[in-house]
Order: sequence, then structure tokens, then C-alpha cells
Amino acid sequence: MIQIRALLLLALLSLLLVPACNGASDQTSTPTSSPDSTTPLTTSTQPTTSPGQTAPSLLPSIADIVEWVEPAVVYISVEYMESSFFFESLSTKAGSGVLLSPDGYILTNNHVVEDARNIEVLLPDDEHTYKAQIIGTDTLSDLAVIKIEGQNFPTISFADTSTLRVGDWVIALGNALGLEGGPSVTMGIVSNLDRSFSIGESTFYDVIQTDAAINSGNSGGPLVDLQGDVVGINTFIISTAENIGFAVNASTAQRVYEELVQHRRVTRPFLGVTLRTVTPSLATELGLSKNKGVLIWYVELDSPSAIAGLEENDVITHFQDQEVAEASELIKLLWQYNVGDSVKITFWRGDQQQEVWVTLAERPEGV
Repeated sequence: MIQIRALLLLALLSLLLVPACNGASDQTSTPTSSPDSTTPLTTSTQPTTSPGQTAPSLLPSIADIVEWVEPAVVYISVEYMESSFFFESLSTKAGSGVLLSPDGYILTNNHVVEDARNIEVLLPDDEHTYKAQIIGTDTLSDLAVIKIEGQNFPTISFADTSTLRVGDWVIALGNALGLEGGPSVTMGIVSNLDRSFSIGESTFYDVIQTDAAINSGNSGGPLVDLQGDVVGINTFIISTAENIGFAVNASTAQRVYEELVQHRRVTRPFLGVTLRTVTPSLATELGLSKNKGVLIWYVELDSPSAIAGLEENDVITHFQDQEVAEASELIKLLWQYNVGDSVKITFWRGDQQQEVWVTLAERPEGV
């Protein structure tokens, strides 16, 4: 009887073990593509190396991208007069820039070149030092264009950032800490695309947040995608946080660059209103009928908005038929238009929805 039970147990175990082995074999699958089907993250679900061999990388090397971009990333040295209560002294500061035209136009940050007495530029593959002149500055976006004399300089181009997504890989280049030997390279992802805030005279409505390390000296350098195109201009970091840096989006930077090169100044359309994002608490406090949208907080006398009939406490819900839920969204849409354009604004005044057409004026100096 014991022998029969033993044989039955062995038979049962054999039945259980065979399907488990077959199941493991059946689960071997063909490789699947990453969201970018041209670059699979892995080549197989099974190990393809034996001990002592190098395992396949999850990401392709960015060395070729860096080799392509790096020649166009320049080192900028600025002499400026530093004043104190008792005396003035000539000081220096350093930053970065990116060559965008073969004849020497360079985009950088305004805070890199402001108050400059003398500007010198050094290219990574060129031992010659170039004198630079300021073509134009824009304090609102903290961008500036400088120029060096010469031809056939290495350049890179702006990317189309309309398809840029949170989680996309990006590479930051710049002369971090002014270290010798060319630009430093760091890599990270797009952490956010919807930040807006003001720092000093600059108001940022179109910035990219990234965890790619950005350090002192990186200001003005490019943030590029995996095609080597500029998605942003590295501008500042949050010093009290870890890996939180910001770059002016190429959608803004390209327009500012082109206007500074052509006109030496940036002309922006002007509504003549102060805006606030409507929140449920603000709607309750002011007795608004809508708890989502953009509140007109103040209307300037004789401004385009005043002439069109907009009033304080109107809540804008659509701009050119596009829904707007935050003040930053409305500003970004506004800056896509030109002085003289007429734009449709849909708003609520009390319980009534209304529409007006506003003819955009030129933004006054100092506003």
C-alpha cells in the first residue's frame, strides 16, 4: 500500500511540474518597442550576455548628440562695474550661450550680459577669444542676443516644442562653474511644462522644469532634445531644492531671438489688464458666478481692454475660442499674436456670458 501511494505521489508531481516548465517557456515573448518605436529600450526579454560580457544599455549613448551640439555652446566672460557704498570696482562674471547663426549671433540670458563693460566669447574648438557686442536684450523673458564677428561658425537649431511632453529626455550643456575644458553635460527629463512666476523684472509664463543638473555658469546654455535641437535656454535653479532647474521654452526663446536680431527689441501685444487665476476660494470671496477661468483684476484707462468694454471682475473663460483656466495660459496665447491683431475674448459678467473683440496695442515701455 505504501509503494502504491508513493507511485501515485510521483505521478502527481510529474503532472504538476511539466506544465510549470512549459508555462515558463511559453512566456518568452518577442521584443516590444518603446513609445519611440525607432529606439527599443531592450533587444530581448532574455539575457543575451554571458558572465564577463557587457550587458545591453537601456538607453542609447548620447555621445553623438553631445559631439554635434557642443561646438555651438560658447563660454561668455563679462566685465562689469560693481558698486558699493564706498567705492566701485571692475568685476567679472561668466555664463554660457548658444550659436544660432553662422555669422555669429548668440542667444544667452539677459542677466549674463546686463551692465556689461566688456564681453568676451570663447568657442570650445577655437582658442581664439572673440569680442562681442550686445544686439538687444529683453528683461521680461531674461534673454539677450550678442554677436561676434566671423563666418561659418557651428550652429544648432530650435526644436518644435509643441509635442514636448513631461518625461521626455533632455540634455543640458553649459560652462558650469566656469570649469576649463569646454562645456559640462548633464542629462535628465522634462519635469513640468506649466510653471509660471516672476523673478525681479522677469516674468516667466513659458518655462520648462527639468531635473538635468544646472549650475552657476550654465545660464544661457541650451537644453536640447535627443535630436540635438534646442528645446530651451537654461536660465535659473532653485538653490534650496534638489534638481529643480528651469529653461525658457524654445517657443518663447525663438520669437525673442528673431525680434532682437531684426529689431533689437521685442514688441509684445498689450491688453491693458491685470489678471489673476480664479480659484474656488477667490470665487467665493468675490461672489463670482464662475469658479474657473481668468479674473480681470484691474483695467488700465484707455487700454485696448477698456476700449472694448471689459471691466474689473469679468471672468475670461476663452481666448480665441480656446479655453483658459489660468492667467499663464492666457498670456502664452496672447504672445502668439501681433500688435494690431483683433482677438475674441469670451467672458462672464455676473450670470451672463458675453463676447468682445479686442484690438491689441503695443506694450508700453516699462510695463
